[in-house]
Amino acid sequence: MTKIVRALVFAATASLVGTGIGIAQQQLNVDINRITDAGIGDKIGTAVLSESKKGVSIKLAVTGVPKGSHGFHIHDKGDCSPAMKAGKMTAGEAAGPHYDPDMKQSHKGPRGEGHKGDLPVVTADAKGIKQTVTANRLKLDEVRGRSLVIHEASDNYTDTPENGGSKGRIACGVIPK
Repeated sequence: MTKIVRALVFAATASLVGTGIGIAQQQLNVDINRITDAGIGDKIGTAVLSESKKGVSIKLAVTGVPKGSHGFHIHDKGDCSPAMKAGKMTAGEAAGPHYDPDMKQSHKGPRGEGHKGDLPVVTADAKGIKQTVTANRLKLDEVRGRSLVIHEASDNYTDTPENGGSKGRIACGVIPK
């Protein structure tokens, strides 16, 4: 009897694929941790990633970040550890550069033609960041195994100064594969 029930459930689910009825939306949950040049610190929040027709939606909820605007990016590698940069240990440097599969090598913002990992700026108030952003040029499968990084300062979406002026990395989370 169990095999028959499973077969019926599979058939019903298969017939609904693409209709949006009765199908749970796939989502990826990411723990966001404070990072320093000494290593990965305490968990300060979460990000929930899901895919829609508009791209990848990222629902961010973190505390303990300075008030103001912060650069927010998907970085190439799924590693939030510190690494060497310009001869010194740097917070989250093991995450590598912004995700840039098309090798644009330019920082032009979330709607520009630069890195695909460029995301909208997020803003912290006294309670932290509680914001949802959409990466309209990405699919969920593209970001699996990469990292989400929150930077110290805002982002002007240009290459000058480096990374649009968003400065150092202060928080990071690895996106599950």
